[in-house]
Amino acid sequence: MATLLGATNGLFGIATQQTGFLLDGSSQAFEQDEKMVKNISGDDTGISMYNERIQFSLSGFVPATSGYSGTIAASITLATAPEDHLIGNVTSGIYIVKGITKTQAAEEYRRIELNGTYSPTIVT
Repeated sequence: MATLLGATNGLFGIATQQTGFLLDGSSQAFEQDEKMVKNISGDDTGISMYNERIQFSLSGFVPATSGYSGTIAASITLATAPEDHLIGNVTSGIYIVKGITKTQAAEEYRRIELNGTYSPTIVT
């Protein structure tokens, strides 16, 4: 258990576990596509930024009972939803699982990693 001293503390650790595995790490990358607008001479005169999304990754341990049973190309609800850094918002879209990796090794617990994309414009 962490001991926090002082009047101002940052956010520490993981707020909420995911269903089906014991989360030990997560990351989010906020991205968008872009297209440069050029004049007749080929010089950049503007930029269009569109199609924003979040690439997410979750990693953790598989519990002894009720392990993660989801599939790729399926939607997922995140207990640890990211903070909103999009121009739109992270309340109307869908999280889609694109990859699942399960690993086992000698003298180690079984691990799982999920990665996928959140799109605010694809709704359930």
